[in-house]
Amino acid sequence: MTTKYRADIDGLRAVAVLAVVCFHAFPAVLKGGFVGVDIFFVISGFLISCILLANLQEGTFSYKEFYLRRILRIFPALIVVLSFCYVMGWFVLLPKEFQQLGKHMVGGAIFVSNLFFWQEAGYFDTSSETKPLLHLWSLGVEEQFYIVWPCLLLLAWKKRTNLLKMATFFIVVSFPVNVYALHIDDAVQAFYSPVARFWELLLGGLLAYIQLYTIPVEQYATQRINNLCNKVSSGSLPILNPVTLQNWFSILGAFLIFSAMIFVDRNHTFPGWWALLPTVGAFLVILAGPRAVVNRLILSARPMVWVGVISYPLYLWHWPLLSFSTIMENKTPSFAIKATAVTLAFILAWLTYLFVERPIRFGKRSKKKTSLLVLCMILLTGLGCVAFLKANVRSSTLTKGMVDQIEKLRFDLHFAKWSPCPNNKATWSCKMLNPAKPAEIALIGDSHSVHLASGLAGLDTVLNHNIISRNMNGCMPFFELELPEKTYYSCDGFIDNALEEAINSDSIKMIMLSGYAMWRIERFDPEHPEAGSGSEAQKNADIMKMALHETLSSLVDSGKKIIFFVDIPELDFEPSECLDIRPVYMVGHTVKDPCAIPRPTFDQRSTLYHQIVQDAQKEFPTVKFINLYDYLCDQDFCYAFKDGKALYTGRDHLSVDGSRYVASKMEKELEF
Repeated sequence: MTTKYRADIDGLRAVAVLAVVCFHAFPAVLKGGFVGVDIFFVISGFLISCILLANLQEGTFSYKEFYLRRILRIFPALIVVLSFCYVMGWFVLLPKEFQQLGKHMVGGAIFVSNLFFWQEAGYFDTSSETKPLLHLWSLGVEEQFYIVWPCLLLLAWKKRTNLLKMATFFIVVSFPVNVYALHIDDAVQAFYSPVARFWELLLGGLLAYIQLYTIPVEQYATQRINNLCNKVSSGSLPILNPVTLQNWFSILGAFLIFSAMIFVDRNHTFPGWWALLPTVGAFLVILAGPRAVVNRLILSARPMVWVGVISYPLYLWHWPLLSFSTIMENKTPSFAIKATAVTLAFILAWLTYLFVERPIRFGKRSKKKTSLLVLCMILLTGLGCVAFLKANVRSSTLTKGMVDQIEKLRFDLHFAKWSPCPNNKATWSCKMLNPAKPAEIALIGDSHSVHLASGLAGLDTVLNHNIISRNMNGCMPFFELELPEKTYYSCDGFIDNALEEAINSDSIKMIMLSGYAMWRIERFDPEHPEAGSGSEAQKNADIMKMALHETLSSLVDSGKKIIFFVDIPELDFEPSECLDIRPVYMVGHTVKDPCAIPRPTFDQRSTLYHQIVQDAQKEFPTVKFINLYDYLCDQDFCYAFKDGKALYTGRDHLSVDGSRYVASKMEKELEF
């Protein structure tokens, strides 16, 4: 039993990598290009399983040999790209960014990037476009599979277990994990969890078993189809033969793959059921064999094979180049910059293949070569650890003015004057200005209540009466709303408890509510900042209206003074675009001016939210509604920069200066 080289599989690699590169560089052109990674998973599972099964059949399987081959295959190009990212980061990134890069270098070097990104993903996670090593998550999933799969195959082989049934069993286990994660709204787990992704590689393993043990799929399928046709048509239909079926496999597979690339986008719950399109498509294309029509005429064409040969270094190079372009532009790069980055990625991928990957992988083997690769990876891991622990960007690249401006944008400064609540382990979610005396004011909500904390802490009204902050990221300051489909605004009862405690507290006289409302109505899309009126947005707005009604009804009945902060405008740019704080910019970079969004854009996007607020104002006249946007907007613009100070620290969070600015404007409205 042997595994023969197939040019069409290199062509399928080309389809996968070109889709990913196109999606990352020009997402509007190929909205579903990210499914290329799923195609890669099937291909990798197939090729590795072919090698493992062949070794087991021939009695030559060796863990040492297997992982030696993996080192020679994966390490050379990865070492080059990690080194490039470290050097670029040293000169280009800000301290916190370089610290994060160090962490991601460690994750990439020890193949646990997917676990790192899974742990990082959340409310305050930085934009994916500014993570140069984000794409290594897929490499982590693959290598974790290669730790588990050989062990399972060897164990099954020794126990004479049916390998086909074993692979099928684990697919049946892994795929539901993925679907269930999406069902419970844990898309991050579904995306990054190895358990939720292994089924895609196992599809390739299943395919390897079918090919290597020459299970006559085509003969069996054609016989059954022909028998069925004969029964239905009394022999009037043409007889289907295996070659024709192979052609149909390849055509159907290609159709499924390109359907996924065209019709699946970020709005779909992916992977889940939608991932069956590219994975089953790749399965069918490989199953069809090299002589099938699509495989022979398209995938085996020389240009496709060439791209497939350099697909691994191309995948490694393209994202860091695009990411650093975004970072150095401080915004989404122009078409010309992205096209240049993609072109450079192809050039570097070809050079990496010619002068690094091919000589090391296919050259003469030696312990010295392998040891040197491992040593380099250990060194890069060490450099990443140092960067993560010390955020050691070279200080000469940053002026004192840059450092001061960067420091002011730290979100944790909002609680600089606050202390943890007495006898409360959740030090971030419960803070008090003066824990030595009872609080008369309760500030409840998500991070949009936190970003008011620094401003409120400077007001005499607040200082004289003391204040407690109860917050949890992503949790609107509403009582949980039970509907037939699910529970809305559920945060494990945290907000419910905070509101109940404020209502029942003898000392609390005023309850303030603040939350990121627009995020709950419709997730912000920088490419369509004017959105906010679709059917899904309307549904979410209706739910928010009910939740706000239930909450204010209970609070008003308590007899306490209630203040509702109507949320700030969302920006369609990063506020850092208005500051000259990066050590290195792209040539021709200019600071954004005006540092603002048009007022009509804000008004249009906030229509549903503001209608909810207006209805609540009529229904609850005793509640004080404070429009924070009144302090940040005029008739023409909503500003993120005023009087030489950055008012925002992100697209939707106020900076300390911004918090103090709006607090100074509303001090009279907070009087008891």
